[in-house]
Amino acid sequence: MRPAIRYPRLEDLPAVPGKTGWPWTEASPPVGEGLPDGGSWPRVSIVTPSFNQGQFLEEAIRSVLLQGYPNLDYIVIDGGSTDSSVEIIRKYQQWLTYWISEPDRGQSHAVNKGLQRANGEILSWLNSDDVYCPGAVQAAVDFFRIHPDVALMYGGAAMIGLDGGMLGPIPVEDFDAPVCIAHHRYIIPQPAAFFRREAVEKVGLLDERLHYCLDWDYWMRMALAGLKVSRVPQTLARCRLHPDAKTVRELIGPHEEMVTWVDRFFSQPLPPGIAALERQSRSMALLNLARQHFYANEYACARRTVLRGILQYPGNLLRDRAILLLAISMLPERAITLSLRLKRALFGSPLALEARSRAARVT
Repeated sequence: MRPAIRYPRLEDLPAVPGKTGWPWTEASPPVGEGLPDGGSWPRVSIVTPSFNQGQFLEEAIRSVLLQGYPNLDYIVIDGGSTDSSVEIIRKYQQWLTYWISEPDRGQSHAVNKGLQRANGEILSWLNSDDVYCPGAVQAAVDFFRIHPDVALMYGGAAMIGLDGGMLGPIPVEDFDAPVCIAHHRYIIPQPAAFFRREAVEKVGLLDERLHYCLDWDYWMRMALAGLKVSRVPQTLARCRLHPDAKTVRELIGPHEEMVTWVDRFFSQPLPPGIAALERQSRSMALLNLARQHFYANEYACARRTVLRGILQYPGNLLRDRAILLLAISMLPERAITLSLRLKRALFGSPLALEARSRAARVT
């Protein structure tokens, strides 16, 4: 087993001129060297996957190192960046247990590479454009110590903008797998989630076919494997909303992947209560995809997709403004354009609204 990182003090890290606040000029209070009963703190492994995210990467790294946690296993997996990322990683490499910069097959592959090297009892991954809150790691460890039956825990998250300014809290609810599957509710903010090694041993690694809903799939697999999922009230992470985040930049791809996910998910043996949700889940996936086709001005695709969604499960007509979506789909293209312009004027950019709804899993 590799030795744990001796957590750096704020004054040990390189100064970054012009930056203030957490995690630039502030640090979490250091955790004591040992548990009150004389035992050792469990090792926590954190993986940061990154690719050409140099403008955010340093903040993510510092938010991990300045947790003040005495038994940390921190791994950075860079996908062969051509920006300033490698230079930034080298600045902090003495506090990393492992790092590499080489081409990979995407985020899920990068996270898996890190998880395969991790040796902690508790694991997580923090994307290079997200940030831990002060004390997040200790909060996770304390919760797992008090609740030995929980395999996956998550806290709240806040949304931050391109410059790190606060945009507001992300609504977080108690986990309910059937609700998530039926209504496609993204209840767990990925950067605020921690899980035990036993969970990985039971369900395996991330599905490398997935590029957008990889975290959603992972949580569902854990829940269906009978692992207990719990929420804590603390805000543990900050999710960054910015134009280059792939779930913000790409309108269609994430929702097409979710339609495919539904097909694969319901092709496996499932408990009767979950299997009964197939038509409802597929309907919601199609309705969400139809919205993106509208925003992309692909009106013919939107019309076909919304009709497919309603036919799959007519009960969804009364959910999530689906009846309005159906009505708009029946209008001539010019009227659709005018309707969307009116919606933008009243409620803001559709892209921003969609990004906010997905902010809990922004990647």
